[in-house]
Amino acid sequence: MPKSIHTYLYLSPHLDDAVLSCGGTIYRQARDGARVLVATLFAGSPANADLTPFTRELWERWGRADDPVAARRAEDRAALALLGAEALHLPYLDCVYRQAPDTGEALYPTVEHIFAALHPAEEHLAAELAAGLCARVPLGPGVALCAPLAAGHHVDHQIARRLARGLRDAVASLACYEDWPYAGDDETVARALEDDAAAWVRRIASIDEEALAVKGDAVACYASQISTFWPDADAMRAALLAQALRVGGGDPAEAFWRPAPTPSQGERP
Repeated sequence: MPKSIHTYLYLSPHLDDAVLSCGGTIYRQARDGARVLVATLFAGSPANADLTPFTRELWERWGRADDPVAARRAEDRAALALLGAEALHLPYLDCVYRQAPDTGEALYPTVEHIFAALHPAEEHLAAELAAGLCARVPLGPGVALCAPLAAGHHVDHQIARRLARGLRDAVASLACYEDWPYAGDDETVARALEDDAAAWVRRIASIDEEALAVKGDAVACYASQISTFWPDADAMRAALLAQALRVGGGDPAEAFWRPAPTPSQGERP
């Protein structure tokens, strides 16, 4: 396997998750000279978005473009350029577009389905994604892998976390970021940890004012998504600051979780 040119590899289920959750850390790492790659797993454009009332509502919200997912990919490239990171967009579809292969029915037709258990037809999907990722990105002992914790229980975040756990032995270290804005309280984060038998250790990564400001600029690049969570960009920036201060106990920070080492492993880097 060729040596990776990236020190940090972030898995983002969708075209904004990694930046929303840990854009300040990404910026700080890139500013310090590291090469950072953000791989978005579910970044493919569907052939037909008119699957369910929910997908139709999403496209209306995103601007009714012929291909709003392509517009979201452009937003992501702009956001990551501000942070100094590189973008990789895998062609897999967001869960709202995925269909049962035998019937063509939507696997996740409503919001309730999206934040529930993984559909039985997709038990293989994490392994398929891992193969697709490894075909595009060299891994190895020089790569620190970071994936979502799946706080909030979104099915695509669950798949990304499962994928990352499967690659743990192929990289130098594994960490999970707290998926924001889902991870806005300790109870939601605690529920995400209940689904895993491994012990986890929380690590707080401090970010300075510059990193926080650039993170806000990067999140603002996702213009199609702002209204999903906030009334406007000013409210988004205020929420980013409040979350960073909450995580850092008064000083801006972002939170990550690492699997606790076994006695034979020792602490991973």
